[in-house]
Amino acid sequence: MKKTIYTTTLLFLLIFSSLGLFAQWEGSGTEENPYRIYTVQDLNLINTNEVNFNSYNNIHFELMNNIDDTLYTKLGDEFCGYFHGKGHYITLGFNDTTSTMSDMKNVLFIELYGTIDSLTLEGKVSNFISLFKDIATNGKLLNVTSNLNIEPSLTQFCVFTFENKGTIEACVNNSNIYYDKNSIVFCGIFVIGINSGQIINCINNGNISIHNIQGAFCSIFAFHNHNQGLIYNTINNGDIEVGAGTSSIRLSGFVFNNSGEINNCINTGNINARRSHIAGAFAGSNNGIISNCLNTGIVRVTNNGVAGGIAGVCQLNSEIYDNILVENCLNINYVYGENKTGGIVGELRRLDDTTFIDNTLSIIVRNNISLSKTDKHSIFGDSITLFENNPNIILENNFYDKQMVTQTASASGDVEGKAEGLLTTEMTSFALQSVLGDGWSYAEGRYPIPLGLENDSMALVAATPVYLHFETEDDYNHVDSVTRDFTVGLENNVVWNETFGKVSFN
Repeated sequence: MKKTIYTTTLLFLLIFSSLGLFAQWEGSGTEENPYRIYTVQDLNLINTNEVNFNSYNNIHFELMNNIDDTLYTKLGDEFCGYFHGKGHYITLGFNDTTSTMSDMKNVLFIELYGTIDSLTLEGKVSNFISLFKDIATNGKLLNVTSNLNIEPSLTQFCVFTFENKGTIEACVNNSNIYYDKNSIVFCGIFVIGINSGQIINCINNGNISIHNIQGAFCSIFAFHNHNQGLIYNTINNGDIEVGAGTSSIRLSGFVFNNSGEINNCINTGNINARRSHIAGAFAGSNNGIISNCLNTGIVRVTNNGVAGGIAGVCQLNSEIYDNILVENCLNINYVYGENKTGGIVGELRRLDDTTFIDNTLSIIVRNNISLSKTDKHSIFGDSITLFENNPNIILENNFYDKQMVTQTASASGDVEGKAEGLLTTEMTSFALQSVLGDGWSYAEGRYPIPLGLENDSMALVAATPVYLHFETEDDYNHVDSVTRDFTVGLENNVVWNETFGKVSFN
């Protein structure tokens, strides 16, 4: 027995002694005594020693200071360890012109199986693909901020990763994307392709601007939020603008195609796209769940497109695994589409397959509020009376303020119990609590706010009503718009901006 213990101990010592021969960092790589990174040379050694350290499985690194010298090469193919940034930044300068999708030279790591946390990325990158190709099931990207200046030259690129199966949490993007090449482009911010993992407590402040292209496929958080994907408590402040195009455009604010779940999210960014067939603040095509979300951004599409303040289209098809749901959502800004346009959902679609339609799966749109004018209808772009006898399409308790919005709820007008206008006093304070239930937050003197967003400053502003006189439910004053003059000085470094003919200030 003693001999066995001695042999095992000796083997353990030999392994760590051999790693010590390769390691040229301070520390021992443990959680208590991590390898310490001081310089860009220390970073380059991570790539050099990747094979010797088995992709750094369970090995810890700690960034001791900001790295102002530029890192030009990737840190490795696979990373299975822990990289703790401690709030410091690394300066990137990826610019290898031979980098392609097959060799992925201009990335931090190709595959992230481990954890990277508390890190900021600075610098200017070109011929850039993304920081990672794939975040694996157990991979975690925590508190990572991008301040990168990105000059895209490839036709596929994004900021963080091509695919996410793991966790992206508390990450912030401040990088803008501008693309003006005459080609089809596939781009995004957080995930360019499929999200089947979690995106939690993240913020996007970057804009996407695309001009002179043949076609575009883009969104902020993922192009496809898969049936296991979750986007939670996340905010988009960035605008998407597609200024030209000779082919069709596929884009949306949060995700283009949602078959997962989007919950407790806020969109303040504007979507302005030509030649797009469908668009919505949270999903162009929703085959999953969107709940307790707030949109304050403008959604505008042309090319006979369908537009919705929350989702462009809700569609039953043979690929869905659960009910399609839009619930407890609030839209407060303008929606424009040349085809079907609704403040909540642009179009309801069902597969014309009676075998499929007779099953238990349904489109459910309930307990939503829209407080803004659209170019067509307040809630639904469809004629909802077409679905009265369809058991698979359930529409309940969707409201708009008929004193503020002089439009009907749908192409077939208001339908009591499904989609209808109410007076301001019938919607504010606690008036709707018994109808909408516990998915909303109620308070005196304001509209309901989706539960979970009631402490957000944008939500509180959005829920502030304008009270207009009324005699009866059929005799009331209404307005098309409300303006208020006020003065803002130049103290405290106030800067005035002009965008799309509108003046704002920071």
